[in-house]
Amino acid sequence: MEQDQKQNHKNGVKDHDHHGFGHPHGHPEKKADESAQVNAPEAAAAAAQMSAEQKPKQEEKPKTEHEKDLEKIDELQSQVGAVNDKYLRLMAEFDNYKRRTLKENQQIVEQANEKLIKDIIDVRENFERAFKAHKEGADAKPFIDGMKMVFTKLDNVLHRHGLEVYTEAGQEFDPQLHDAMMKTPHETIPEHHIAEVCEKGYRLKGKVIKHSKVIVSSGKPAPAQEKKEKASCAPAENEAVFEVESEPNDKEKKEGTEGA
Repeated sequence: MEQDQKQNHKNGVKDHDHHGFGHPHGHPEKKADESAQVNAPEAAAAAAQMSAEQKPKQEEKPKTEHEKDLEKIDELQSQVGAVNDKYLRLMAEFDNYKRRTLKENQQIVEQANEKLIKDIIDVRENFERAFKAHKEGADAKPFIDGMKMVFTKLDNVLHRHGLEVYTEAGQEFDPQLHDAMMKTPHETIPEHHIAEVCEKGYRLKGKVIKHSKVIVSSGKPAPAQEKKEKASCAPAENEAVFEVESEPNDKEKKEGTEGA
């Protein structure tokens, strides 16, 4: 009987050991499998890295001259395209600038002409009032005086807008400013100087817009020429004109401003 109990005890110990209860760490095979599953990705990565390091690197194939030329052509084409786009944009902007500037200049000219015309309208009305006030058969002197005042006002208006009258007898002849009609001897005016002014010259803000027409002196006449008639651009006796001073005095300027 004791032998049977001993035999059963041995069998129980074997069974206990077979089920893992006697092992100090439980189920060693199960824990080994779990550890292998956890470390599998890291192991695979390490293996791949080792294989990549061990694998000899492939040498890059050098580019041929043709391939280099093709790359250079592509680069140059890109640069040309960028420059062309920039050029087209600049041309469009310049066209817009020209149109805008032309329009602004036109507006400035129109505004300047409008101011001049308004000033001339006042002079025209003075002429019209003078003509209405003058009666046929009446004394012509008041009418002529009124015309002189209107002319003075007109001259002041033009001067205010930049018009300058030049050329007087006795000045030195300048082909850049004067047109010589003819030459004539003169007793007092030296040679190559203006003996007589046929038409005065005009400058607008310093720029000559009309050359004067003059008769130039050829110096003192010779004895044989003294009896000859001198050349002149003065009007004929039957030509109706009235003289106006080229430089009106302060009194006439004031009268012209107050107007006839």
